Amino acid sequence: SAASYGIVITGTFGDTGTAMIAMIDDVTVSATVGTSLTFTVAGIASGTGSVVNGETDSSGTTDIATTATTIPWGALTADTDYLAAQTLTVTTNASNGYSVVLVMDQALTSSAGDTIDFFVDGSGTTDDLNWATPATTIGSVATYGHMGFTSDDADIVAADLFASGFWAGDALAGNHIVLHNSGPSDGSTQNSGMAHVGFRIETSALQEAGSDYTAQLTYVATPIF
Repeated sequence: SAASYGIVITGTFGDTGTAMIAMIDDVTVSATVGTSLTFTVAGIASGTGSVVNGETDSSGTTDIATTATTIPWGALTADTDYLAAQTLTVTTNASNGYSVVLVMDQALTSSAGDTIDFFVDGSGTTDDLNWATPATTIGSVATYGHMGFTSDDADIVAADLFASGFWAGDALAGNHIVLHNSGPSDGSTQNSGMAHVGFRIETSALQEAGSDYTAQLTYVATPIF
């Protein structure tokens, strides 16, 4: 403990003495590092390859240009599939990393109430599957067209990891991870702080007509400190 101490010295030499020792407090070294998280979404131009999780159909290139806030599919031709993608980046010093999930408020819905359902045939599959064209079963409107999503982030936990060229459709659930890392990330390294989310849509000749199919897509980024 911090204090002054005397050490008495005696012996057969016929004299005595006292040595003094002063103990001072240790120096406590401390610091604070502020928390940080930056999450960005960026569009990808049409004709861009190698951004749709290894998809090779249609040469694996995007068919439409996206922005940070829009995925404008435009006019869809029956029995034709279309690809689109966005780039997601996260910069954080969270010690246990972060996760980003994708959620939509509804399937693409027109003002008449018709829908382009989630892959596959409206089931909203959680497990990633190879792409399949809509079943197009008369009277089963969920099979007239569908849209799915994928991610090329190889660091996603096993339950949500996408196989190359595979797609999921559970966009309403809000629990499908599309970007993940288990430690701090720099916002630019693939599979650490950056990845691409791909989208695919296909309709049949039975898909109900509509010029205003819309839905809102939200990404939720959560740091894990």
